[in-house]
Amino acid sequence: MFELEVKDVFKITGRGYVLAGEITESGSILGNGDTLVNKEDREQKIYVTSIEMLNYGSVARKINHIGILTEISDEAAKALVGKRLCKV
Repeated sequence: MFELEVKDVFKITGRGYVLAGEITESGSILGNGDTLVNKEDREQKIYVTSIEMLNYGSVARKINHIGILTEISDEAAKALVGKRLCKV
């Protein structure tokens, strides 16, 4: 199972919203084209357009902060802060 807790959201003009968060469960691989659902509202589906690496550097470490680029409304993006998303 893959699970991400959304910590922040921001918009990239012309591309969509980035849902920045921390991976809480990494039992499966997340890739472009995958679909995530809100654990509280399983009807809300988030299509993964791209994945951004948020904590990188020269030292090898476990990456647990990522950004998911998706095309959703302003209201939907802002409502996801603090929510957990999991892979379908």
